[in-house]
Amino acid sequence: MNRPATRSRANLAKGRKELQELIHTCDAIEQRKFNPFFLDVKLGVETLREYFPHWRKLEDHCLDAHTINKLSEVVRLQNTQLKFQSSALYADPEFVAKKIERMSEKRLSEVFLQGWHPLAELEQLTPEALTLALEYWNVLLPIQERWKRREYAVGKSPGTTSTETLTDLGIRGEEFSKQLRAMWNSLRAMYDRERKPVDYWRFVGGESYQETVRRAYLASFLITYGYARLHVEGDQMLLTPLDEPTEKASAGAVSFPIPIPKSK
Repeated sequence: MNRPATRSRANLAKGRKELQELIHTCDAIEQRKFNPFFLDVKLGVETLREYFPHWRKLEDHCLDAHTINKLSEVVRLQNTQLKFQSSALYADPEFVAKKIERMSEKRLSEVFLQGWHPLAELEQLTPEALTLALEYWNVLLPIQERWKRREYAVGKSPGTTSTETLTDLGIRGEEFSKQLRAMWNSLRAMYDRERKPVDYWRFVGGESYQETVRRAYLASFLITYGYARLHVEGDQMLLTPLDEPTEKASAGAVSFPIPIPKSK
């Protein structure tokens, strides 16, 4: 006759223990020890529903109410996390994996095609392309022969110079603009005399290597600041003086380095 009462007390003790465990788990989630979704709230509600008809004492009802309050706080934390993740366009990897597993092959293909933006180019190898490639390689000289045709100019590495050296070269100080004008007038005279563009090396060439470097330096300013125009015809570089210099660097100008070997 005591078996039903004993069984009832056992169920009550088990229920109190499960509710206490739910409360401890909720406390840990509030303390940021676990993810809010670590707890299955639906399972917690079902546990409350299972034991609620057996409560008779005030303490048990208070424990039940306290558990409901804790579960509500977990739901609030879950809602906050979902809002944050949605605003950051975050997708839980496990949730995505499960969703993909449930999708049919047809739907999965449709989603793939909708999100697929390939950056690719299709090229087809045709007999005509193979013929052109074969003709190109048949007429191409061996690499050793092609290297022989290249000319090399071995120069020194860039270095520094002093103010005195620049002054001695005549490329520093108040006389610079006068030297530039003199070079321009010299170029104009050669151009008027020959009635054609002047060869660059013939114009900058001096009696010494130092003089050649100085004239090449001034010629670079003639070109940069609109006193003259440099153009290439075959292997020859030609200078053409302009009637009215702009004296300003042209927009979009590019650097065109010209090495000066000792033989010049």
